Amino acid sequence: MGLSSHWLGKTRVYGPSVRMGDAMAGGLVWLILGVAGAAAQLELDCAAPERARALIEYARLSEIEQVEDIHRDAFDKALARCQLGAGREACRTEQRRQADLEWERKLAEIKARYEKMHTDFEERCRASIALR
Repeated sequence: MGLSSHWLGKTRVYGPSVRMGDAMAGGLVWLILGVAGAAAQLELDCAAPERARALIEYARLSEIEQVEDIHRDAFDKALARCQLGAGREACRTEQRRQADLEWERKLAEIKARYEKMHTDFEERCRASIALR
């Protein structure tokens, strides 16, 4: 049994500020699940530290790329909501400013999460060497 085509757009809280587009909502759900799964499933082996570091870096870059695509789509939709007329350029400038701030916040979160993953890996490997 499939979901109706309008299911993702329906919400109990109504208004344009609380609804994400169908594609963005679906993409965001899969992104969150994918990132959580990737972080849990990365096989970080202390016997192959270079491979583990490369795997962490690959996962980090992959997540940045995915989030960038979602962010760009949301930004394009925000720009499209700017009304024609005298205030259009001010609206677009404000949307761009907000999008830039949001992007920097998201990027910092991703970098911090993968830096922690890398640090945890290094500490775990040092601890395992010390126990030998």
